Amino acid sequence: MNFRSLPAGLAMVLGAALGQQASVPKERPVESEHRGGPRGLAGWTLSYLVPDSGADDRYPMTLLITRNGRVIRRIEGEPFVWSWIFLADGKQLAIMVGPLHFGMNCILEDLSTGKALATYDCYHEEPQPEPDWVKALEAAH
Repeated sequence: MNFRSLPAGLAMVLGAALGQQASVPKERPVESEHRGGPRGLAGWTLSYLVPDSGADDRYPMTLLITRNGRVIRRIEGEPFVWSWIFLADGKQLAIMVGPLHFGMNCILEDLSTGKALATYDCYHEEPQPEPDWVKALEAAH
């Protein structure tokens, strides 16, 4: 279950419990600027309204990565994707994900497999030399 499906699922369950038909709003995401990368790569985020917040602010919840126009990765934020960069000539992807407040995780992943190579708590880590990939990601933020 991802972040966006929880309120919708909860709305359906509550609506059914009350004998009502729950209406789940369908919205079109707002795309960020598309950023090109090496070896035919490109990426951009999709921003959505935060469910049940009552605000009109949109936040980047999904990162799309394409190669030569074909989507190769769709990464859901935790719940948001704050920053991202291609590394190692496009073989790796560094992403910064987290909530609105009090948390931020940096993840280095292998782009071909989608597996995490390293993680770093960008919010709570003690002052120490950060890995180079975290420095590059924070510089891009």
